[in-house]
Amino acid sequence: MRTLTRWSVPAVFYVALVAVWQLAGRSDDPGSVLIPPSVILDTIRERRDALLLVTRTTLVEAGLGFLIGVAAALLLAVVIDRFRLVGEGVYRLALMLYAVPVIAVAAPLAAWLGLGSASKIAVAALASYFPVLVNLTGALRTQDPRIDELGRVLALGYWRRLWSLRAPAALPALLSSFTIAGPAAFLGAIIAEWMGAEIGLGVLLLQAMFNFNVPLLWTVLLVTTLLNGLIVVGFQLLARLCVPWHASGRSAR
Repeated sequence: MRTLTRWSVPAVFYVALVAVWQLAGRSDDPGSVLIPPSVILDTIRERRDALLLVTRTTLVEAGLGFLIGVAAALLLAVVIDRFRLVGEGVYRLALMLYAVPVIAVAAPLAAWLGLGSASKIAVAALASYFPVLVNLTGALRTQDPRIDELGRVLALGYWRRLWSLRAPAALPALLSSFTIAGPAAFLGAIIAEWMGAEIGLGVLLLQAMFNFNVPLLWTVLLVTTLLNGLIVVGFQLLARLCVPWHASGRSAR
């Protein structure tokens, strides 16, 4: 019964929201910017092939950038943990880099790497690495000291302790950071496409804005929002599968 209530209440809310949206969007004013869901669905049907093509392009760029960002964050987290003195400087440098707005970084990267996929992947990586780095570094620094004590009792070196004992304990924090880093990579790829690209959701969004194509603009915004939501849900399910014993895994149920 509790499970039914948990899913039915949000479902009723969203159905009511769409119904109100549909009624509010049915305006005879040609200048109205509120487009009803029925018009958005018609636009999706008419431009299905184009939407699939640009969505696939942006998702590939975001996915590759996410993987690179996660790999860089893992490497930096280990450096920060292993070499505390040097690592503190590395951590502060990473913090300063993340403080620079993504849109400000996208322009010089596009000029340096060109208008191809490389600049989009680089921006997606920069947008996604920091949540992973902060969560993982914090998890390693605040672990139960008994984990390290157990490793010393077993005469394990640093790397064996890290791999066998500390990494499994930090896994929930890592998976939790993906729910932030994944959408960040996706939005980073879209922002990078604004700086110059031949294809992608960001390009289609700009075309809709400059051509005053309000139905297409709403369609792209809705597709982007739904994809971001699916990315979050996907990583929540991943956490549930990988760490079902942890609160982060149970909260996704």
